[in-house]
Amino acid sequence: MKNLFLAVLSVFIMTSCKTMQKNTQSASELFTEDNQWEMTLFQGQTIEEAGFNQKTPHITINKAESKIGGNSGCNSFGGNITIKEDAIEFGPLMSTKMYCDGVPEVEFFQILTGEVVYSIKGKTLLFTKEGKTVMEFQLKEN
Repeated sequence: MKNLFLAVLSVFIMTSCKTMQKNTQSASELFTEDNQWEMTLFQGQTIEEAGFNQKTPHITINKAESKIGGNSGCNSFGGNITIKEDAIEFGPLMSTKMYCDGVPEVEFFQILTGEVVYSIKGKTLLFTKEGKTVMEFQLKEN
């Protein structure tokens, strides 16, 4: 009985380690120029509640080239990033300058200033600042 318990425990541990390794690999694989992330939550609100009434904000993170691009819900933007183990540091971002009434674009770009902690759970990308989730994105299916 003791041997059976140890065998089951060993299989469980090996499976858990393999799953953790797969998640790490997929996180790296998901930051490509081909994958677009669409925002679903902004500071705890749906994008409609937050005021994104023009376009759905989205980002594309290209880890290989250390670049980010996307749309803030009003203006297109791009710039350099540094991806760390669990954080992204945003370099200066450039954007177009169209006026969009009511879109919380200033707050959007304030979040993308400096460093943001990120995590990926399945096909959900979370950005966290000061321990609080500030943006949530879903991987758009091509």
